[in-house]
Amino acid sequence: MTRNRSKWNHPVSALCIGLGVGAVLGILFAPKAGEETRDDIVDTVNDGVEEVRARATKAARSARKFANQTREHVEDAVEAGTEAYRESLRSTS
Repeated sequence: MTRNRSKWNHPVSALCIGLGVGAVLGILFAPKAGEETRDDIVDTVNDGVEEVRARATKAARSARKFANQTREHVEDAVEAGTEAYRESLRSTS
């Protein structure tokens, strides 16, 4: 069991050290101030939200159009069925 533990600790330790070093270097060499970076993140998120809203609106519009077309087809089918039924009654009388 001890051998497996040492094999497991080495990669995990290396990953943690690498993440820590990467975070420190990222902060030290960041091209923008923290406030600018936060503003950029907020702008990106807002753009994403607007895109999702636009796509949702478009999808809702398409769904309404599809529902209306389906309703029209069903009404036409009901009308044709009713007419065929009436015609069959006339022909048998």
